Amino acid sequence: MSSRLVIISTMLLFFTFYPHTSAAFSPDGDELESGYSTIVDDNNSIISQLGFTLHVGDKYISEDNILYEIMAVEGTLAKARYLSTESSLSLSPESIVVQGPIGGPQPLIAIYHSHTDESYIPTEGNASTPGTGSIMLVGDSFNNRLNELGYQTIHSKTLHDPHDANAYQRSRRTFMKLLEYQPAALFDLHRDSAPLATYQTTINGQDVAKILLVVGRQNQNQATTLKYAKTIKANADATYRGLIRGIFIAHGNYNQDLNPRSMLVEMGTQYNTREAAERSAALFADIIPSIIAPNPPSTAPIPEITNNVPVDTPDVGTTTSPDSIVNTTYTYDIIAIIGTLFIGLLVYLYLSTGSWQEAKNKLYKFYEYEFTNFFGPRKKRND
Repeated sequence: MSSRLVIISTMLLFFTFYPHTSAAFSPDGDELESGYSTIVDDNNSIISQLGFTLHVGDKYISEDNILYEIMAVEGTLAKARYLSTESSLSLSPESIVVQGPIGGPQPLIAIYHSHTDESYIPTEGNASTPGTGSIMLVGDSFNNRLNELGYQTIHSKTLHDPHDANAYQRSRRTFMKLLEYQPAALFDLHRDSAPLATYQTTINGQDVAKILLVVGRQNQNQATTLKYAKTIKANADATYRGLIRGIFIAHGNYNQDLNPRSMLVEMGTQYNTREAAERSAALFADIIPSIIAPNPPSTAPIPEITNNVPVDTPDVGTTTSPDSIVNTTYTYDIIAIIGTLFIGLLVYLYLSTGSWQEAKNKLYKFYEYEFTNFFGPRKKRND
C-alpha cells in the first residue's frame, strides 16, 4: 500500500465524516462588504437602503412600524409590497427575563463581532481594518454602559477575519463557547454600508448613528427572535425615538438558530463617525433593563470583589472578558481534525484488509518501509 494512497483515502474519509456546519445555516454571502441595496414600493419611493443582498421573501419593518415584503429583486434594487402596520410593536412585559433572587448575580450579556474588521471611514480613514476593526471599540462602549447599569458582561474580541462567506462559521464557534456561560442575551455588533442619510440622526442634541436589528429567517427560532426584536424596538421607541431605524427579516441564519435571544445589530454605517456609533451603543444599552430585568439588589453588606477573576468562573464579579477561553476552540478543532484523520486511517485499513490483524501488519509494514524511504535508513538496533 503506497503512502500516497493512504493520504488520499484518509483525506476523503475526513471530508466525508468530519462534522462541518451546514452551509444552509450560515450563509454570510448576503451581507455586503461595501455598497448597498435599495428597497422601493409600488410608486418607486425608497423604503430602505441597507448593505445586504436582498431576496424575494425578505421583510422589512420600517422606523414607523410598517411591514413590507420583497416581491421582486433585480440586482441591487428590490420591489416590496405593503403588508400591514405593526400595531403589535408595543411594550411586551412578558418578554422580560424573569428576575432572579434578591442579591443574586446579575444577568450576563454576551457581546461579540462576526466581522471584526469593520471600521468607520470618517474616524479611521477606511471601512476595514483586519484584526483591529473599530466596531470592537463600539462594543466596548456598549459593554461599559451595561456594567454601569449593573450587568455582568463578556465582550469577546476573538477575530473572525477575513470578512468572507465563512465568517459566520468561524463566529459560530465563538457563539457556542459563549453559550457555556448561559447568557441572558447575545449581541453580534456590526456596522452597515448603506448611505449616511439612512443612519444619521440627533438624540439629546448629539450626533448618533441609527441602529438596524436583523433577524435571520432560516432558523427554527425566527418567530421568537422576531418578537424579541419587536420588543427591543418598542422599548427603544419609548425612550429614544428614532434610535432604531427598523428590523430587517433577512435571508440567512446569523447563528440565531443556536439561541432565540441572539440579535445581529448594525451600529450605523461606515460613513458615520465611530464616536456617533459609540454614543448609540451606550443609548442602546440603556434599553436593556426594559428587556432583561436586573435582579433586585441585596440589602446585605456588599463583599469586596477583585478583578482577578479566573476565566472559568464569569459569574463571580461584575465584568469579565475571557477572550482566551474562546480562542481555545481553535485548539479543539485541531485536535478533532487529527483524531478524525487517525480514525479514518484505521477504518480504511480495516476495510481494505478485512481484519484488524492484517490491518496491524499493513500499518507495521508502512512504518518499516515507507517511513524509512521518506526519512532515510534508521539506525539499526543492537541485539
